[in-house]
Amino acid sequence: MSCADDLTVDDLNDSSATAVLERVTAGQGSNTSLWAFIDRDGVTGVNLQDPTAAPKIIKTWDNRFNEEGVESGVDDELILHIPFTQSLRLRTLLLNTPGPSHPNRAGRLRLFANLPNCPDFADLNDMTPIMDLDTSSPPPTARRGPDGTREVEEWSLKVQKLANVHSATLLFSEAVSERRTAVWYVGFKGDPKTMTMDMSRLGKVEAQNSAENPVDQAKQSQGSGYTTIR
Repeated sequence: MSCADDLTVDDLNDSSATAVLERVTAGQGSNTSLWAFIDRDGVTGVNLQDPTAAPKIIKTWDNRFNEEGVESGVDDELILHIPFTQSLRLRTLLLNTPGPSHPNRAGRLRLFANLPNCPDFADLNDMTPIMDLDTSSPPPTARRGPDGTREVEEWSLKVQKLANVHSATLLFSEAVSERRTAVWYVGFKGDPKTMTMDMSRLGKVEAQNSAENPVDQAKQSQGSGYTTIR
């Protein structure tokens, strides 16, 4: 097993403490709906047939199957920019779009995070997305309801890369028809961003017989090696 991603005492003393904490806590927390943290009125889009329709994709869970959403305008590409009311950790992307082989289903989705405003296509073409998903078919975990109805698709996200997010930008493209893309519902699961580590503990490690053992003492007891926190 590789130790390349292990956290050491030196990590905790480094100036990038926030990034370290994100690594420590990436696997912790809940995976519940983040609907309440979406700034619905601030949701915007680019190349929408109805330029004012972007907020319609943000719905309550009970209304997730409502097919009133957005369609692309001049071609099959569209951008949706979704701001949040506070920093969040994103774990799952929820989508309701046309089913496989439908002419208006997007075959590709690129996800970007923390853009201050809704970008245009030229902006995104110069950026590397956090995730680049093949959405031509539902994810392997796709489910159906008791009555056989196709359930909302749940796409797992890279939590480490999305542990401190205040906006998400989605670029849909490559529709089956190559003419128009439709999106009816977008949601997220995860949890509000909170620091679970006591900040006063930075620079200190636990010792067997001491509640607070300074890092220097820990280093001395370990010789020239590191004390590794797993």
